[in-house]
Amino acid sequence: MNNVTSIVGAQWGDEGKGRIVDYLAVNSDMVIRYQGGDNAGHTVINDKGKFALHIIPSGIFNPDTINIVGAGTVVNFETMASELDSIAAKGVQVQNLFIDKRAHIIMPYHCMLDGAEENSKSKNWQIGTTKRGIGPCYSDKAARSGIRAVDLLDPERLEKRLLMALPRKNRELAYYGLPEVTVEEMLALCGKWTERFGDKIIDTVPVVRQAYEDGKKILLEGQLGIMRDLDWGIYPYTTSSSPTSGGATVGAGLAPSRISEVIGVAKVYSTSVGGGPYMTELFDETGEKLRAIGNEFGATTGRPRRTGWFDGVAADYSCWINGFTGVALTKLDILDSFEKLKVCVAYRVNGEIIKYLPETALQEIAEPIYEEYDGWMSDTSKARKWEDLPENAQVYCKRLAELIGAPIKYISVGPERDQIIIM
Repeated sequence: MNNVTSIVGAQWGDEGKGRIVDYLAVNSDMVIRYQGGDNAGHTVINDKGKFALHIIPSGIFNPDTINIVGAGTVVNFETMASELDSIAAKGVQVQNLFIDKRAHIIMPYHCMLDGAEENSKSKNWQIGTTKRGIGPCYSDKAARSGIRAVDLLDPERLEKRLLMALPRKNRELAYYGLPEVTVEEMLALCGKWTERFGDKIIDTVPVVRQAYEDGKKILLEGQLGIMRDLDWGIYPYTTSSSPTSGGATVGAGLAPSRISEVIGVAKVYSTSVGGGPYMTELFDETGEKLRAIGNEFGATTGRPRRTGWFDGVAADYSCWINGFTGVALTKLDILDSFEKLKVCVAYRVNGEIIKYLPETALQEIAEPIYEEYDGWMSDTSKARKWEDLPENAQVYCKRLAELIGAPIKYISVGPERDQIIIM
């Protein structure tokens, strides 16, 4: 079958994945969010307005699309509730949302510990966490002491799980001088969540399997990008899950052989939020201009994003690990007023020129080697087909695809749903 598409961040995150998923979801039967929590956001602009989604799948705006928050995610039900309310207030139907029973729940103590642990680190070693409790929740998952969505449906089991987990959590809270939590407080909070979301917590395997076997179109949506991947990213400045195509199969419950397309989403420049090496980062007026024109501020935190030129070496690495069958280039219009553009094609590390992405310690000392291109100095926001783009823009996009190692499938030239070129 040829009906499952995985949308993957090809850079440090914030590539515009939500914008691509929103476009494709119009003709999709199911969208599955396969990893992460509400620590990163997808900005979506459509006929209903502008939305910053954090945990809700981007297919929520299509009333005929089933939206699943998969087993690989960690869910903050407070965030989910407020997000659903804000979407519904704009007239969007939100009944087609379901949470897999196996998804882990972000508890209040996870958020408290996340902030305390980050603040305890020296500035040079801070990860840049959003302090949303993602890391501590995944830590509990790996330690087999987490609370899962299914536990909300069984109060007795939930109480036993909390009685097992809270002594350790309270010791950790006390270490940082934070107030302890009680089983009664957590049970009351979970009861509120059960009342609101209990009928949305389901075993998604039969639902996903039936959709696949019926030939329905399925989109797999992650957050962040490969450079924040726990295994293949800039560890330890990473998220606590795998936002790769491999992570998609695990978090969504679909075998790798069932994914027919892997679309890597990449900005035509680059941005990063959080700590860690970022080889093409700009600290000058050009970087400020990219941030201002591109509105490069985090959808979740509002933090200014670090900005830089496109990194072709990192993009090639991303394509190899993820197995891109195609690429979606985003924000081409942001470069419309730049006379000169640069693209990183190699690094210099300890005097040696390399064309592969090394691990984190060497990235911290890597110097980018650039190619320079002439800009097009004209408006691309009205382009709807390849031929509408200026010649210099075509040259630039072709070079990016060549460096990535996969053909261009989509080029976005603005935030609106129709501001896209289909190749």
